[in-house]
Amino acid sequence: MTKAPHTFRKKWGQNFLRDPNTISKIIKCLHPCASDNILEIGPGDGALTDHLSKQTNQVHVVEIDPLLVTNLKNNRYLNVTIHEGDILDWDLNQFKNEVKIIGNLPYYISSPILFKLLAWKNWERMVLMFQKELAQRIVSKHGNKSYGRISVMCQVYCYVKIEFIVSKNVFQPKPEVDSAVLTFFPKDGELPNFTKFSNLVKQAFSQRRKKLKNNLPDAYKLGKIEKWADKRPEEISPDEFIQIYNMIFVG
Repeated sequence: MTKAPHTFRKKWGQNFLRDPNTISKIIKCLHPCASDNILEIGPGDGALTDHLSKQTNQVHVVEIDPLLVTNLKNNRYLNVTIHEGDILDWDLNQFKNEVKIIGNLPYYISSPILFKLLAWKNWERMVLMFQKELAQRIVSKHGNKSYGRISVMCQVYCYVKIEFIVSKNVFQPKPEVDSAVLTFFPKDGELPNFTKFSNLVKQAFSQRRKKLKNNLPDAYKLGKIEKWADKRPEEISPDEFIQIYNMIFVG
């Protein structure tokens, strides 16, 4: 498809992929099949959408920029449903079957989008691009300075890995930093209630240089976290956070 000229909107963090090889690698990570329902977040000018529309029966794209929505509609895709709006305000529950999710997430709201998708759960695979630094935080192991709340949340609810690094030079306009493409697969089994667990981990990391007994004083007073009381949150593994959750909420 021919890409219409576009004035890039800084407020929406617009950086469009321009390298065919990178686009192809991202699509391959998703493994699209004809029967898939695909959700693309932030399609921009359709660099990924063009390929997805040829490989699967149904693609839904959510785009906040009305000018880009118009351009996408002008492409007259037969199997692409174009939704104008902010993905953070969008009702994901309209999908009754599991979807595969793909997107080059705007850097300035990538964490809130990711948390929304983790909480939703009705997906079978996600291929998402993040700022490289955030991607490294997502996969970071406990004991590292980059390990934090987002590391714990992603690793408790997903199997996640960095697929490859994307140079800043393949975008227009060129961002200041490189990016990374990650794949996520949801974990099965009995997992903590997302809202309760998220709030617990958020409180635990509220002052990351302090010990857990200072960040979770009520649980400490009740004798729920003695095993970890003198550890800092970055020293506690995702599995240990599940144990802490169970001690506090399950008993």
